Amino acid sequence: MAAQPPSYKTLASLSRMNLLYQLQSRGTMTVNDLAEAAGLHHNTAREHLDRLINEGFVTCAPEPRDSKGRPKMLYSAAGGVSTELGSIRGRKIEAAQERADQLRRMLPAGRAAVAGCSGPAAQRQLDALDDHLDQAGFDASIAANREQLNLRDCPYSEMVKDHPEVCGVHYRLIQGVLEQADGPLRAVGLNLINAPHLCVIDVVAMAGAHDDAAPAERAPGITPAISAASRAQPRNHATQ
Repeated sequence: MAAQPPSYKTLASLSRMNLLYQLQSRGTMTVNDLAEAAGLHHNTAREHLDRLINEGFVTCAPEPRDSKGRPKMLYSAAGGVSTELGSIRGRKIEAAQERADQLRRMLPAGRAAVAGCSGPAAQRQLDALDDHLDQAGFDASIAANREQLNLRDCPYSEMVKDHPEVCGVHYRLIQGVLEQADGPLRAVGLNLINAPHLCVIDVVAMAGAHDDAAPAERAPGITPAISAASRAQPRNHATQ
């Protein structure tokens, strides 16, 4: 069996997913607060956080203070556009672009379009998102209406059964990838059509953004699944 990519292994841990969920939901926290919220020993929490940092899902910075002494380290879910030279998220976008360009040279094909937006900035975002989903283990494809992204056969289905908040964590990661890739596309809704077999991400282009104008962004949201196993999915896990 082929080895799973690093991102899949990182996100396949319930403890790491719980830490990421806490940061996405509650904002910046110390390791002790995170450990308590996630029910982990602080040393265990720190090890998991280091793994999340190495994959670019979490950032860490010392607490600003004027007094002497060792400052506390503050952890946050990675968000916004990282412009730091050599940032992990920035390197991931560049690597995804290089792989996609190489693949297009070997297998020439028409560029995919979403929400009527097909310029280079949107393509860069789609390349980054495709790479992220592939690394995370998802089978993804653009829907026929080109306004949605289909995610089939979730590789984390067993985890989702007892922890539906995991869907919201992945949704926010998708939003972050599109934002970091810096283009017009935004993920604005998660629809659990038949989770975990099929979930649909609504994608639109921001009016007046980098590429050709497209429909303005809608309010983000999450739509509960139709299947009985998914009706308990909280409505607010994918919104912020």
